[in-house]
Amino acid sequence: MAVSYQSVSAADDFESRSHEVHPQDNAGFVSRVLYTWATPLLSLGNARQLSARDIWPLQVDNQCKTVSATFEPHFQRTRSIVRAIVASYGWRFLVVGSMQVLTVGCTLYGPVVLKRILTALEVPDSFNLRGVLVSIASLFVVKVAQAVITAHATFQNQLVTVKITSALQHLLFHKSLVLDAKCRREKTAGDIANMFSTDIQTMINFSIFANQLWLIPVQVAVTLYMLYDVIGWATFVGTGVIFVTLILNNFLATAQRNAFRELMTRKDARMKSINEVFGAMQIIKLNAWEEKFQDKIKTERDSELQSLWRIFTVSSSMTGCLYSAPVLVSVVSFATYTIVMRQPLNATKVFTALTLFNLLKFPMLTLPSIIANLMQATVALRRIMEFLNMDEKKTHIVLTPSSAPAEMVEVYANGNVDICVDNCSFGWDAGKPLFTDVNLTVK
Repeated sequence: MAVSYQSVSAADDFESRSHEVHPQDNAGFVSRVLYTWATPLLSLGNARQLSARDIWPLQVDNQCKTVSATFEPHFQRTRSIVRAIVASYGWRFLVVGSMQVLTVGCTLYGPVVLKRILTALEVPDSFNLRGVLVSIASLFVVKVAQAVITAHATFQNQLVTVKITSALQHLLFHKSLVLDAKCRREKTAGDIANMFSTDIQTMINFSIFANQLWLIPVQVAVTLYMLYDVIGWATFVGTGVIFVTLILNNFLATAQRNAFRELMTRKDARMKSINEVFGAMQIIKLNAWEEKFQDKIKTERDSELQSLWRIFTVSSSMTGCLYSAPVLVSVVSFATYTIVMRQPLNATKVFTALTLFNLLKFPMLTLPSIIANLMQATVALRRIMEFLNMDEKKTHIVLTPSSAPAEMVEVYANGNVDICVDNCSFGWDAGKPLFTDVNLTVK
């Protein structure tokens, strides 16, 4: 699932609405639980296309200046995006993870109720209608609670993702303004645009499902325990099939990560060539070099498509492997239970086991995409950190009246000095200065 965040085209001034209040701030308890405070906007969006004036003012806690003020100090202290995210929003991820654990518990309550009802139906003489009705009613209450908790977990998860996106974009934008001349030649505008559009988007796609990395193994473990209560040690045979599938998936995920890294390298090379063409368009036209550069860009695009084809091939293999795994687990487990263990299968065991096997399907189908997103996010994170660790302009060696000590400003003011260059070196490359030991005073 790919998620992107884009702005509403704004012809109006958002600052003019700064006095307005976000409806969530004044919402009551029931409105916050059921999200009825958002109903007017949803109804308006259903009636016509939304404009900038229809959108509520952004809450202070979600504004970029607030997010960056929280995130940037942690990043400057640790020089690690992951540690800064954990320090800034780790507790939010834990809250979301706790809510997701509750939703998993609500999901697993269904097979428990099914087993009770089928067990009661198998013994008509001792059938307890009241107990069955209580079980059905409790299942209804649990499912309603699951729906509410899932909505809140999704909303909070998306909110944290938006904040992380804002913080990373702020870091990249600020860094692009302070790069020194040498790094500006190494990182073109196309490279920086790739980080804004592709690398940050890749990290968004993973951060949405970050909690699933530990939640899915927990869900699988609990489901297998419940299966063991139904079909005994035949469950472990099915578990073996799961492990074989995961090992194969691990090899495929590594291959996908390498292919994605190769894709990003080739994509950067193509974007660099395109920027060179746009930057020297007049020279290319004057010398009739269009076909030469067209062939170069086409060659780089073909190599990029080859890497993209590798990624899709590996991804298709992972999907096919994981889609077939639940079926294989069910077949192998039932075959072991009936043929090897020589145990009879009644309706209670069959339907309960099938329900539990079905609950294994979603985690196993989701896991490969999450692992793939993790691999891609690792590559994107490395690229962003390489950019953030580049050298910056040494602003401390250039003093202005606002940054210089008061005594120095007074001395230059008394001497009517407008510009003073004291023992300076100039050049495009710090290692190869064009001018050295330059002293100049302009009055």
